[in-house]
Amino acid sequence: MLFAGKNSKRFVLGYDLGDEVSQISFLASDSDMPETLSILAGAELYNIPTVLCKRHDVNQWFYGKEAVKHISEDDGVAVTNLVTLAREGQMVDVDGMEYDPIALLTLFVKRTLSLLSMEMSINLVDAIMVTTKNLDNRMVKVLNLVMSGLDLKDVKVYYQSHEESFYYYMMYQPEELMIRDVIACDYGYGDMTVYKLSLNHNTRPIVITINSKQYDEMALPDKAVPVDSSRSRVLEELDENFYKIMQENCENCIVTSIFLLGDGFKDAWMKKSLEYMCRTRRVFQGNNLFSKGASIAARERINPSQIDSKYVFLGEDKLKANLGLMLKKQGTEVYHALLDAGVNWYEASCQLETILESGNIIDIQITPVTGGELSTVSIVLDGLEKRPPRTTRLRITVDLTSVNRVRIHIEDLGFGEIFKALDKSWTQEFNI
Repeated sequence: MLFAGKNSKRFVLGYDLGDEVSQISFLASDSDMPETLSILAGAELYNIPTVLCKRHDVNQWFYGKEAVKHISEDDGVAVTNLVTLAREGQMVDVDGMEYDPIALLTLFVKRTLSLLSMEMSINLVDAIMVTTKNLDNRMVKVLNLVMSGLDLKDVKVYYQSHEESFYYYMMYQPEELMIRDVIACDYGYGDMTVYKLSLNHNTRPIVITINSKQYDEMALPDKAVPVDSSRSRVLEELDENFYKIMQENCENCIVTSIFLLGDGFKDAWMKKSLEYMCRTRRVFQGNNLFSKGASIAARERINPSQIDSKYVFLGEDKLKANLGLMLKKQGTEVYHALLDAGVNWYEASCQLETILESGNIIDIQITPVTGGELSTVSIVLDGLEKRPPRTTRLRITVDLTSVNRVRIHIEDLGFGEIFKALDKSWTQEFNI
C-alpha cells in the first residue's frame, strides 16, 4: 500500500534531466514539501553535471562532479550533451570505441540514482517523475528506453515537461503567490527561458496555461561572465536586457510572483531589472523548482489530493478536448467518455468493447475545453458484414500520435456463435 503510514515511510522522486545539469528531489510520505538531494552533505549543491568521463585506455567511468574533475586533469575522455546525443540516436565515439548514446544516458541516470543511498534505499521509492525541458515524441521514446534499462522493479515511472513541473510546484505554494499570473525565468548564462503561468478564473475548475519563450539576447560567450575589464559592461548589458524582457512579460497583465532559477542569477548583476520586478510583486531565487515540482507531481499521481478539483492544467503536452461517443444504455442514449482533456497526449489511451446499434458508422464527439464548438468525426466501417441490429460487437482503441492528432482503431469481434468475427479492422487518424 502506498503511503501506508508513519511506520512505513515511503518516497517519491522528481528527476530533472538536463543536457548541462540534472537534479533529484524527493518527497517523503510524512512530509508536506519536497527536499532536494545535495551532492555534498551539509551543503546546498543540487546540480549534478550531466557529464560522463571515460578514463584513457581503461573501462572506468566517472559521472557528475567527479567526471568534471577527471576531465580538468586530462585524465579521461569527456562525454557531454548526453540528452541531445540520446535524442539524435547516433553511435558515439569515446576513446576509439563506439557506444550507444541511450546506454550512456542510462549509465548516467543509474549512477546519479545511487546518490540516494545517502538519504534512503531505492526500495523505499514508489514513483519517479522525470522532467525535461522538451518532452516530444522522440524524448518520450528515449526516456522509455533509459528507464527500462534500470532495475527499478515496482517503481512507477512518469514523465512531464518543465512547464508541468512549474505548475505542480505552484500547487504546493501559498495561494497568494498565484492570485494572478506567475513568471519563472530559467537562466544559466545561455539562452534564457521565461515561463508564464496564467489562470482563467472564469472557468470551473480554473484553467491554467503556461507559455514559454526563449531569449537569446541573454546568452554570453562560453556561458560565463568575463573576468577581464569588460565584466562590468557585460553585466550592465545583462541587466538592461533582462529589464526589457520583464517589461515585455509584465505589461498588460498583473503578475503576482516571479521565480528566478539557475546559476545565471547568482552574480549580483540585477539592479534596474530587480527594482522593476519587486514593484508590487514577490520575487524568489533558487534553482530546484523543476525537480521539486516533479516530485510533487509523482505524489499526485499515486496519491491524488484535491488539486484537480480546483485547477486543470492545459500545457503544450495536454489533450485540449474531451473525446467521447453516444451509447445506448437501457434504451437511453448516454455520453461515454473516451479521453478527457488535461491528460498528457503520450499517456492518453483507452479501449472499450461495445455493441453497434445499427449501420456501419461510429461517431466520435470532440468537445474543446479552450473554446470552440463541439464537432463530430464519423468513422465508416467499410466492408462490415450486414447483420441485424445489436448483433455486432466492436473493440474500439483510442490513442494519440501527437498532441493534436487522434488515432482510432476498431476491430470486429463478431457476435458469439451467431456471427463469427471477420478478422476486419479499421484505423483512422484525425486532427483535433
